[in-house]
Amino acid sequence: MNSTGLASISDRWKSRWGITRIVAISLVIGVVLVSYSLPVFFPSRACQVPAIYNFGDSNSDTGSSSATFGRLPSPYAEELGLPYLSAYLDSMDSDFKHGSNFAVSGSTIQPADGKLFGAGFNPLSLSIQLSQFQQFRDRTIELYKQDRKLWRESRLPGPEDFSKALYTLDCGQNDLHFGLISMIDEEKVVASIPSLINQFAIAIEKLYQEGARTFWIHNTGPIGCLPFPVIKHPPKPGNADQIGCVKSYNDVAQEFNKQLKEKVSKVRTQLLDAVLILVDIYSAKYSLISKANKYGFDNPLGYCCGHHEDHIVECGKTIELANGTNVYGAEKLGLPYLSAYLDSVGSNFRHGANFATAGSTIRPQNTTLRQSGFSPISLDVQWNEFYDFHRRSQIFRSKGFRFSRALYTFDIGQNDLTSGYFLNMSANEVRAYVPDVLNQFKNIVSYVYGQGGRNFWIHNTGPFGCLPYVIDRIPISKAEFDKVGCGTPFNEVAQYFNRGLKEVVAQLRKELPHAAITYVDVYTVKYNLISRARTHGFNESLRACCGHGGKYNYNKNIGCGRKITVRGKQIMIGKPCKDPSRWINWDGVHYTQAANEWVFEQIVDGSFSDPPIPLKMACHRHPLS
Repeated sequence: MNSTGLASISDRWKSRWGITRIVAISLVIGVVLVSYSLPVFFPSRACQVPAIYNFGDSNSDTGSSSATFGRLPSPYAEELGLPYLSAYLDSMDSDFKHGSNFAVSGSTIQPADGKLFGAGFNPLSLSIQLSQFQQFRDRTIELYKQDRKLWRESRLPGPEDFSKALYTLDCGQNDLHFGLISMIDEEKVVASIPSLINQFAIAIEKLYQEGARTFWIHNTGPIGCLPFPVIKHPPKPGNADQIGCVKSYNDVAQEFNKQLKEKVSKVRTQLLDAVLILVDIYSAKYSLISKANKYGFDNPLGYCCGHHEDHIVECGKTIELANGTNVYGAEKLGLPYLSAYLDSVGSNFRHGANFATAGSTIRPQNTTLRQSGFSPISLDVQWNEFYDFHRRSQIFRSKGFRFSRALYTFDIGQNDLTSGYFLNMSANEVRAYVPDVLNQFKNIVSYVYGQGGRNFWIHNTGPFGCLPYVIDRIPISKAEFDKVGCGTPFNEVAQYFNRGLKEVVAQLRKELPHAAITYVDVYTVKYNLISRARTHGFNESLRACCGHGGKYNYNKNIGCGRKITVRGKQIMIGKPCKDPSRWINWDGVHYTQAANEWVFEQIVDGSFSDPPIPLKMACHRHPLS
């Protein structure tokens, strides 16, 4: 595969927005570095593994979200003599003493769905950036309480600093841009503005609830003067102003700014002890563009960097550019440059990195996180993160050969299947899109191979018909439950997916002749555990350990850890069971740590692998029959 094909997904993110850094979510792609070449036959000598890189969902998330029950990578790391993996989003070793930058190129106020993502916009919308901030704040305070010495060494702010900090917000232009390129006329874009403004106000209110008191808010700039719309979509006669900007586009921006100003005024009356400063960036930028020569600039509507009239040949193919807004603001306040929240290269990745976060899928979902609960950080986004990590790592250390000796572990696909059911699809309709899911999975493995990856450890999907979040929410007849209590139609779809995945692995072995690909039958192991729970030392096979009420101790509206306020006092109603080590299911969706460890013990020696080799020998290539 040539370099153009390999970078195709990554280039989607860079074509308009420059180099981006992204977060990770739902499957397991791990990477394990090995120290010698791949023989054709399986030798008795184990692979020497200095590091693991893991991609995945909540089953292997060690820090990027709150799902810490599974810790799937931990047994892998322990088996290979390594410490726990640092989450790629767990940037605690970066310097956050003076703040953090959660902004990413191409992001929007509105949550990203498949249309936004397909148009090249970033899935890390404002609400997700806010969630990252909340996680960052909570973990900082937790570390402060637990270990003051470790906190001082961590280059983190103090708990009291959050209420004293300046919170800057500059977003909305991408929402308008998307509307203008996807809708028939500007009136429809204007009609979408109130919803955007309301979502923006909600973000301010949530920051306020987290302790923020001082806000510096930019309105949006003259989007009709940007080279991309001016050159790519030249204004029609009469729709250009005296300097060549698209008037109708700028009218939309000004309407956005008008409504933003009204909303900020209203929020001031609600948050009486907050300081909200609205900055008229539009006027400043339009003045600069319209009087460019006066201020010492040439060609105000042209590109400085890039190929004229072809945004596909973008600026920055070999260099990295930084948006200067926050940088200059920090300098004015006597502070150093802000560390990007996603810029985790300063973290401890000596023994690998975990790109996994909860809820992700192989295929990008055409829904938002709020609508479906599935993450916008799909497998191709995780691939993009690794691609960027791989590139940037070699800037700091010229050891690219180590990546070619890595073991990449994948455990993903379950969310793709359940997402169809939650959209009221039938089993046949879910089966119908499985080939497309598998094809996209195959492409990602090929992309990793093109980046030098040679060793792959691939899990099939488990019996999701045995999980409370499926069998409690999706009605089936009594006859459709098996003797264990699992939903047969759901498990049949899982097995259909697994048969297809095994065929894909066989195809990849032929197409990637230097790859060592191990297929692991996790389905059989998990179903055996559930169907013979007591034999294996577990008392509860289907009910959730942590939850609230119902046949399965599961309620989608009252999750594990959920609290309610009664007479001014918080009471936890989503309580954990007394002894999770005797339960298989943790929260209706995930397995307990004890169950995950049991599963790992069954698969680590190769008993359920094709070829039947243990994890420690997964660097050895499978001989084709």
